[in-house]
Amino acid sequence: MAVPPVSRTPPPAERRGERIVAVSPDDGAAIDLRSPALAAFLSWLVPGLGQLYQGRRFKGGLFMGVILFTLVVGMWLGGGRVVYASWVPRNLAPGRPLVARIDRWSFVCQAAVGIVGLPALLQTMSLHGSGLEPMLPGAFLAPPLVPRQLVARDYAERLIKRDPDIEREDFIDRPPVRESRFDQLSLWHRQLGRWFDIGTLWTMLAGMLNLLVIYDAWAGPMGAGSMGREGGSGRTRSAGPEQRTGGERGGA
Repeated sequence: MAVPPVSRTPPPAERRGERIVAVSPDDGAAIDLRSPALAAFLSWLVPGLGQLYQGRRFKGGLFMGVILFTLVVGMWLGGGRVVYASWVPRNLAPGRPLVARIDRWSFVCQAAVGIVGLPALLQTMSLHGSGLEPMLPGAFLAPPLVPRQLVARDYAERLIKRDPDIEREDFIDRPPVRESRFDQLSLWHRQLGRWFDIGTLWTMLAGMLNLLVIYDAWAGPMGAGSMGREGGSGRTRSAGPEQRTGGERGGA
């Protein structure tokens, strides 16, 4: 008598409790990826945080230390000015009245580290918004001013007090705001020389490295095996508590 085939598809109740598990290519331990989307977001926000969320403590700490070190060194070399989002306001973008001209493509790489990318974006949006000044205290992660750009009077005064190379004559008083008469980016290049470009490169490298960290948090280690593969996706189901144990021990 023929034996009917056994279905490998678990019932819906079991499917709701599934956890995605990968096998470490290093020691064969099971790695519980928990919520891959959340882990990837956490690793974007702070490098290695997604791996820590998954219980991969060694790898998470290593990623966090190396990438944040690279980022901090780059910002130090660039005088704290090399990470910023910038676009030229619509009224100052010649030939493109409807769209502001993007003026900082390096930020595309830098933004892969959310801990600086998100505040830098908020600073730029605030500076170009109705307030005409950065949202965060000081000018940290704020973009440089361009000629003819309008800024709040308080912000102009803070720049004059903080930077000895910026004078009151660099602004035109247009109550209730002031208009910039100088190119602040050129001023930064004169002050920092080649270190501005070197610092920019370091921060870009930190962002590009973090893209690999984000992928690792989302899909597991490169070269990882699988348990209970479905549809060739490379993602797996946990078959029991013993499989999750390896991930909780801090697998790769």
